[in-house]
Amino acid sequence: MLKVGNLSAAAGEKTFGYLETAASRSGMRLDIPVHLIAGAQPGPTLMVQGAIHGAEIIGSIAILDLVEKLDPAVISGNIIAVPVVNRAGFELGERGSRVDAKDISRLLPGKADGSISDQTAYIYFKETISQADVLIDFHAGARTAYERYVLFSAEDDPDNLTQLEKNRRVLVVAFGLDQAAFFPPGTFGANTAKKAIEEVNTCQITLEFGGGAGWFKNGEDNVRDAERGIWNIMKVMGMIEGELESDGPLCTVYNAGVVIWKPAVDGLFIRDRKFKDALTVGDSYGRLVDPYTGDLLAEMPTPKDGIVIPSGQEWPTVGATSIGILGSIDRVDDRRSMDMSLRF
Repeated sequence: MLKVGNLSAAAGEKTFGYLETAASRSGMRLDIPVHLIAGAQPGPTLMVQGAIHGAEIIGSIAILDLVEKLDPAVISGNIIAVPVVNRAGFELGERGSRVDAKDISRLLPGKADGSISDQTAYIYFKETISQADVLIDFHAGARTAYERYVLFSAEDDPDNLTQLEKNRRVLVVAFGLDQAAFFPPGTFGANTAKKAIEEVNTCQITLEFGGGAGWFKNGEDNVRDAERGIWNIMKVMGMIEGELESDGPLCTVYNAGVVIWKPAVDGLFIRDRKFKDALTVGDSYGRLVDPYTGDLLAEMPTPKDGIVIPSGQEWPTVGATSIGILGSIDRVDDRRSMDMSLRF
């Protein structure tokens, strides 16, 4: 029996309902929609989630497409599918939650006695993530950037991998994209969510998938490949049978250690470089100009050599924010020579 909160699905069943979480001071509820698919045969548990950042919806659409197609009769194991985690942000097309100005993804494993987002993170983590063997967490560039790579946590010692890290390397490549990246420790502060997820032995990969002004041009392809990736992960987990599909035999893995930060002036952001461009130190990455006169306000030179991974920002660009990330090639994994199977 697969159970999440007050929801349950017996072997061979699909169930949909809402995970009861927390209420705001005024009594508003943001319970989380959950699909449970319990396979007819025993096996591992895969969890897929979308829109924990409310404006990042590629994964949400792919998850709904997947749920419609899944047949529990041919699945070994269980699937917990959450198309929208952050309903407050999703309703307003925003990253976080305006209810308490917090980001649920940064709060995991949450707090039982905190604000509504803290409590939501606590219940959600306990009821879903903690029972998953693998978590696929879908993100995107939203309105600001076009992105297409698997993001995963930096390894503590690449020469002495833990079993979880070995499994994650397989998942990263199995998803099927030709690019993956990791941020060195401390790039964006302490990652307490990563530690909490690993402590319950859940293997997480994050997808940065789609977004930007090309949504209507690229959206359909991105949704297709996002769904393709979920099916691939199910195959390597032994949940279904079938051959992997991918962008090609190779997956280039980047150390995404160069962050380009916006200077302390606001204006219209003009990006001079695009996705996958190779830059050398001093190259112009972008400029900030006065949106009314066109006068140059600031230049943003490349601080180190690197290749553009995510790229872009909303305009006008206001406040402290990263406006670009560059990576150096860490390794190139070949799907043809890897053992692409996991057992749990």
